[in-house]
Amino acid sequence: MSNFVVKRQFQGLLSTGIAATVICVCAALIFWPLWGLLSKSIITGLAGSGIQAVEPKVAAKYIANFAEGTFFFMVINSWVWQILLFGGYGKNHLTNRQPYMGIWYTVISLISGGLFLFLITGFIGIWWKPFNLFVMLMPKTAEEVHLAIEGWELITFYTLAVLMIQIPAAALFHKWPFAGNIKAPWDGFGVMMTSTALAFIVWVATVMPSLAKLQLGGHDIFTQPFGSWAAYLAFAQAFIWWFLIPAEGGEHYPMKLFAKKQPYMGFVGLLIALIGGYVTPMILRPIVGPLNLLPGAPVDIVITSLEVSVILSTLLWHHLYDDYPTAQTVPNQASRVLIRIAIWVIVGAVWGVIWLKTFKMLPFGANDLGLGYPAAGILAGQFVIIMMAAILNTYFDKWPLVRKIPEVEEESVNKKIQA
Repeated sequence: MSNFVVKRQFQGLLSTGIAATVICVCAALIFWPLWGLLSKSIITGLAGSGIQAVEPKVAAKYIANFAEGTFFFMVINSWVWQILLFGGYGKNHLTNRQPYMGIWYTVISLISGGLFLFLITGFIGIWWKPFNLFVMLMPKTAEEVHLAIEGWELITFYTLAVLMIQIPAAALFHKWPFAGNIKAPWDGFGVMMTSTALAFIVWVATVMPSLAKLQLGGHDIFTQPFGSWAAYLAFAQAFIWWFLIPAEGGEHYPMKLFAKKQPYMGFVGLLIALIGGYVTPMILRPIVGPLNLLPGAPVDIVITSLEVSVILSTLLWHHLYDDYPTAQTVPNQASRVLIRIAIWVIVGAVWGVIWLKTFKMLPFGANDLGLGYPAAGILAGQFVIIMMAAILNTYFDKWPLVRKIPEVEEESVNKKIQA
């Protein structure tokens, strides 16, 4: 493989990060309205008779669930699988040049996410009516539309299980026991299959009882985890942030304080994340509640939104700012890691408050610009920005802010200039 000469539009990591952030916000402003309009056009074409059979409010919820479900699978889930589990395998299959490489991998991402969505719903839907593909995509009656809403809501939050289980498989366990023992892409296949099985268990054990309305003999058969869906979301997002720390700039800390080999590092990191997931909302409730940042909203939803904001700042700092400060800037590892964590929390908290006050005005938040497309909302809206940053860095290698030019091509250009 050719060696590359890296050329930057901006020499500093911070200036590059700021420019990349602007690009990602602009991309989010364009992406979600287009995704929402396309989703609405597709599903109204497929489910026209069912949509006409229900009230406009119910129809809007059905369309919104379709837009979110396809986004979560085709953009978020597929990124986790392709980048974290398979390590970007096949990214340069057609070319090493950007932006063509990024476009190619984006297309593969959309296709693979869509195929997995059809696979999981197609199989479960053989017996479960809400997941039946004909019910989910082409409901004919009002009853089927209500079933489809339940199905889309449940399948959308399969993504929560993906984030909580399949990201730690890479971030905490470093793809143990497959990495280093099996060649790519089979190491990715091994961790994909193992973590998928665990994700299904978590999905059935936590998301199903949180959202599904099932009875047996006239009795409710579920008890909601943590007492409510909002409380479970607050736990889940805190859990996610704590297990991201070692991988997103924490340099394997804090789990490295207690273990230095796998799988012990992974189990320690998992335990720390579980404790953090339980404790963080408990600490935040008496602080956030009296502030009344979003009047009328449950405090746990506000806490969840703030946690997602800190996750967003953490991921943006990793993907766009290259975990500044670097070892060259701050040689002491402890100081370096603590500075990064302080940046994540402070920037995330400030952005979190701004988001709560402005998301109703943003096209990737709750403002449909009068076009009638389904709004992403208070939580999914922030994931739109997160994914723009993740895709810019991992699919497009920060192109056009950072360009990787093969050394052979660079030498040829230099010779022509000299001539």
